Amino acid sequence: MFLLFLLIGLVMLVTGAELLVRGGGNVALALRIPALVVGLTIVAAGTSAPELTVSVIAAVQASTEMAISNVNGSNIANIAFVLGLAAIVQPLVVERSLIRREVPVCLGLQILVPVLAFDGQFSRIDGIIVVACGLGYNLWLIYDVFRGRAPPPDDELEGGEDEPFWKHAVMLVVGLGILVLGADMFVKAAVELATKLELSQRFIGLTVVALGTSAPEAATAVMAARQGEVELAVGNSVGSNIFNIFMVLGITSIIAPIDTSDPTLLRDMALAVAAVTILVPVVLRGSLSRVEGSLMVLGYLTYLAWGYLSGG
Repeated sequence: MFLLFLLIGLVMLVTGAELLVRGGGNVALALRIPALVVGLTIVAAGTSAPELTVSVIAAVQASTEMAISNVNGSNIANIAFVLGLAAIVQPLVVERSLIRREVPVCLGLQILVPVLAFDGQFSRIDGIIVVACGLGYNLWLIYDVFRGRAPPPDDELEGGEDEPFWKHAVMLVVGLGILVLGADMFVKAAVELATKLELSQRFIGLTVVALGTSAPEAATAVMAARQGEVELAVGNSVGSNIFNIFMVLGITSIIAPIDTSDPTLLRDMALAVAAVTILVPVVLRGSLSRVEGSLMVLGYLTYLAWGYLSGG
């Protein structure tokens, strides 16, 4: 029965995120917010909503190990798996201006996580620090938009441009509601699955939950790549990683401090840093080929297999 709940929860996560992304994206476009900013903020926040709801519910249920593993696993998947898949569908020509702000911010926040967790706990103070950093970044991004330094707006997201504004807002709210219900079901089923298979909550968080909550990012990136909207695809993945750290990990640790004394958690954090570091040469070069994307996906699948064979 728990497998059925796991599947239903996953479907609800993806469906809710899809509604949230479409509604939020169209609200943003109606307000004439640029494409890259839509990917980095509205779409990234929408596709990070599953991670947030899963991690917060896990924290409330005292499953903080799954919460931090979900963030680590999702951030690894967002780069190695999501961008890799998008590049296989359509080679990515990356916007070089990303290197000036988004990639350094993403890498900096990712490095900050193991630094703060090194003392054996990701405390409420640590959570406040990363939330403050993330809010500062978003204020900086909004400031750039109003100063006119961001790229000009364009119509990247499909559907509903002629529909009333309130419909997009309702879609956003309904999507959020479905996400919350789906996340609750998904976490409970995932914990039961971990128990049945005698796998740790850490491994389930890194794999089943991380892949499930990264499904919206994967769908968005692949769709954007097929339509040639590279800024939206890359912005979504980078923005989601930033949101996962400051919004998901930050808020979760404020609700319930996270024990990080297990050495394997620090190893997972180091792998997440390595995954984000891959973006630096990609953006400097300005492209990601199908071969490179295939290697990234293969590397990610190897990482999952290694985690399973090593005992979860």
